[in-house]
Amino acid sequence: MLLQDFYTILNKQPIDENSIRVVIKLNKLHSIFKGHFPELPITPGVGMLQILKEISEDHIQTSLHMERLSNVKFLTLVDPNVNATLSFHLNFQKENKHFNVKNNTTFEDGTTVFKCSAVFIEK
Repeated sequence: MLLQDFYTILNKQPIDENSIRVVIKLNKLHSIFKGHFPELPITPGVGMLQILKEISEDHIQTSLHMERLSNVKFLTLVDPNVNATLSFHLNFQKENKHFNVKNNTTFEDGTTVFKCSAVFIEK
């Protein structure tokens, strides 16, 4: 985990052979929120991308390098004091050594927070 104690995985469940749903809880006391931003913590987009990468690595059981991103959309601010629980819905397609991952991240109420398509390659 690149950002130690940034989040905790609460639940991991397969949806089908190519899809999983992973529920995480952000640590609102993590030092990243002291600088981004004091008095108004907002989860950085790069932090969300790192969570996506780590969940993908855990699922695939190998180290990955993010090769390409497309259609990246941060649709809602994530304040860990208001909405610390996020649900990552990931769909995986393998092509040779590449893994195409489609992500849709939501709050508990179903509000979409973050969407993207990522291409990872095995390290």
